[in-house]
Amino acid sequence: MYKMKTIKIITFFVMAFAVQTNAQTYKIDTSKITYENKLRPCYTVKYDATPVTVKKAWDKFFNKYYNVKIKGIGFLTNKDIITGTDITIADISDKRMNIYARITDVAGGSELSYFMSFGYDFFIGPEEYPKEFAGMKKILNDFSVEFLNEYYADEVSSITSKIKSLEKDIKKNNKSVNKNNRKAKKSSAEVANGLSAKNTSKQMENEEDRRKISQLNSRIEEIKIKQQGITRN
Repeated sequence: MYKMKTIKIITFFVMAFAVQTNAQTYKIDTSKITYENKLRPCYTVKYDATPVTVKKAWDKFFNKYYNVKIKGIGFLTNKDIITGTDITIADISDKRMNIYARITDVAGGSELSYFMSFGYDFFIGPEEYPKEFAGMKKILNDFSVEFLNEYYADEVSSITSKIKSLEKDIKKNNKSVNKNNRKAKKSSAEVANGLSAKNTSKQMENEEDRRKISQLNSRIEEIKIKQQGITRN
C-alpha cells in the first residue's frame, strides 16, 4: 500500500512538471479595443517585457520584414498608440492598410493590442474580413516567436554576466582571506584579531553573493521553461 502511494505521488509530480514545461509562454486572444470612440476588433497578447522594449521590437520587426516604419515611438515620442499608415503587407492583403498597436503596462510586463484597417471605419475583423484577420494573427505569431526568443536569450546573457561578476568577487574575497591568514600568523594578537574581523566580513559578503547566484540560477531555469513554451497559437 505504501509503495503504491509513493508511485502515485511520483507520477503526480512528473505530470505536474510536464504540464509546467509545456505551458505556452504567450497566448493570443481575440478581443476589441476602443479607438475613435468605437469598438474595433483586435488581437491581444501579454509579454514579460516592458512596453518600451516591446515597442522597439515591434518597430524593428515590421521594418525588417515589411519595410514598414512604425510611428509614435522614438527619442522624443512615445504615443499611446503606435501606427503604420498607408502600407502594404502581402501576407494580409494587396490593398493599402493602416496598422495600429497599443502597448501598455500590466502586472509583470506589458499587453499588446493590435488592429488594422483598410481606411476610415473599415477595420479588419473575424466577421468582415476573416481571411485578412487570420493573416494578422500569423504575423503576430511570427513577431511573438522571434521577439520572445531574442528577449529571453538576452535575459539569460545578462544574468550569466551578473553571475560571473559575483563569482569574480567571491574569488577576490577568498584571495584576500588567504592573504590575511598568512599575514596574521606573522603579526601581533591585536593585528591578527583585526585581520580576522576583516575575513569575517569578506566571508559574509561571499555568503550573500552565493545567495544571489542561487537566485539568478533559479531565474535562468524559469526562463528556460518559458523558452520551451514559445509555441505558435
